[in-house]
Amino acid sequence: MHGNGVFAPAFKQEGITVYSLSPGKWIPAYLWSFPKLLWTLRPDILHFHLFGSNLIAKPIAWLAGWRALVVHDHCNDVGRGNPALLLGDAIANRISSQVIAVSKSVRDFLISREGIDPDRVTILSNGIDTEVFRPATGPQKQEARLRLGIPANAFVIGGVGRLVAQKNFSLFLDVAAAVLAAYPGVLFVIAGTGPLELQLKAKASVLGINGRLYFLGHVADRLALYHSMDALLLTSDFEGTPMTLLEAMACELPVVASAVDGVAEVCTDGRDALLVASHDLGDYVATLGKILEDQSLAGYLGGEARQRVVEKYEIRALVRRIEGIYEGILAEKTAH
Repeated sequence: MHGNGVFAPAFKQEGITVYSLSPGKWIPAYLWSFPKLLWTLRPDILHFHLFGSNLIAKPIAWLAGWRALVVHDHCNDVGRGNPALLLGDAIANRISSQVIAVSKSVRDFLISREGIDPDRVTILSNGIDTEVFRPATGPQKQEARLRLGIPANAFVIGGVGRLVAQKNFSLFLDVAAAVLAAYPGVLFVIAGTGPLELQLKAKASVLGINGRLYFLGHVADRLALYHSMDALLLTSDFEGTPMTLLEAMACELPVVASAVDGVAEVCTDGRDALLVASHDLGDYVATLGKILEDQSLAGYLGGEARQRVVEKYEIRALVRRIEGIYEGILAEKTAH
């Protein structure tokens, strides 16, 4: 929508053309650049991701005459409790050919809160390439830590995601401070950028954990990031099907996560992850302690986690299902 984003270089490296619709939010150049692009490229299908794209870009495409419109809804964002935003999102979803929900909880939200026709909402979980995201060998772990500037011998607990309120990295820092007070061999890392970055860094300083908590910023090599870690900590307030969770599980990392909507749909507590039902600090610390004190448990959870992802969330199956949705839309379009 605006700017190139952090993934544009990787797309371009793969030979995929990237169009930035506007250099920034203001002035919103996408209001005229997007229709112009549509009339130039004349795409058969338009596939929209994330809230702003659905609320703004999709209606622009519809007004410009396009009808083969797919939208991907990634989380049942409680922020849409704002009546105006909820209404706008519901209207935008009604002009979709198909709405893809990444989890049952997202589908339920769209049906119950936005009144979307159940027949037009397909559950299609996120997926990853399990041939790429694999467990690290010893040398791979050491190399990844060297590249990221992480000490070789620490037990590293990582958090990955946008530094926004939804991910609740403020709680992550509180948990880190409490764990570090009890376990001297542990180190925490946070990978990601966002509007709360300076606030979170200031809080880490106040907590006195700067020396044992690293802010890595955006890490383009996600495989190296997971290979540098020994466990994943996810403290989100709500989620759809988080890619971070699937990628960490595929790399056989033991996971401690909040038992929210999409996370609880992916993981089974005690089998392939340890889920925390509340936002109680003590619960998180005690749950992480189980992994820190029992390496056999950590290994068991990691092995079961990878098996779960291989069986249910492999990217090739996801691609085939998306192709099926596209083919159905194109067939309907041809019939009319």
